[in-house]
Amino acid sequence: MTGANSGIGLATALRLAGDGFEVFAGARRPEALEGIAEAAAAAGVEGVRPTLIDVVDDASVADAIGAIAAEGPVAVLVNNAGITGAGSVEETPLEQWRAMWETNVAGVVRCTQAVLPSMREARAGRIVNISSSSAITSPPLMAPYASTKSAVEAISESLQAEVAPFGIRVIAVRAGTILTPIWGKSEAPPEGTAYPAARDFLLKVLSHQLTTSGVAPEAVADAIAEAVAADAPPIRTMVGDAQVLHDLKENHGDELFEVYFLDDEAFRVRYAEMSGIAYWG
Repeated sequence: MTGANSGIGLATALRLAGDGFEVFAGARRPEALEGIAEAAAAAGVEGVRPTLIDVVDDASVADAIGAIAAEGPVAVLVNNAGITGAGSVEETPLEQWRAMWETNVAGVVRCTQAVLPSMREARAGRIVNISSSSAITSPPLMAPYASTKSAVEAISESLQAEVAPFGIRVIAVRAGTILTPIWGKSEAPPEGTAYPAARDFLLKVLSHQLTTSGVAPEAVADAIAEAVAADAPPIRTMVGDAQVLHDLKENHGDELFEVYFLDDEAFRVRYAEMSGIAYWG
């Protein structure tokens, strides 16, 4: 389990440990390991082993997963570590794009490559990749993050076809609006953007979702636990308001993008018609 120091990762580590798994709960900072241990003790959960792992570091991943695999086959990998941020395609520095791709995509690949030998040998295993509703449709100013989650889904699809003969299942969890510390760690789109209408739209949508349709990280942990326990879990699982976006895309396709050209009031009306829910205001 990567990114287990807070939010979805910590909730999942506690849930899987409560289900009887020995969970190697990964974090990239030594001080975060103490927080994981304290959270497990406070929850009265045994079987959580805080583990130092930095998914952007080849040696760190190899050392951590190598040590885990030496104790026995890895039964479940949860690729949860990720970073987010907002900015237009034009204005987001390439360094920020690279940082998101290195963590959110290359990190998934590194960890997956490290666990697959033991899973193939055991002819069993579950690989859970945390995706996002942003992979269903990318909101304005979210292209860097959304593109990483679309990549994670593409990786999950190819990987499932590759590992199926070995009894390994891959699950991409499309998480909607989840009430986790990640929102406090990411900066809002800059006020001086050349795309103020897109910025206003994104902030309004996020504010609405966080106050009305956001769910606790335990909802994702529950979905992961159910998928891990299932004999034949679906390759995609949706949590929270990801289902709303999925249905919008299924029912309206690219018409959804035409809504962005409407003025504020017209957008509210049309979005409500398309989604079946009243949006902000």
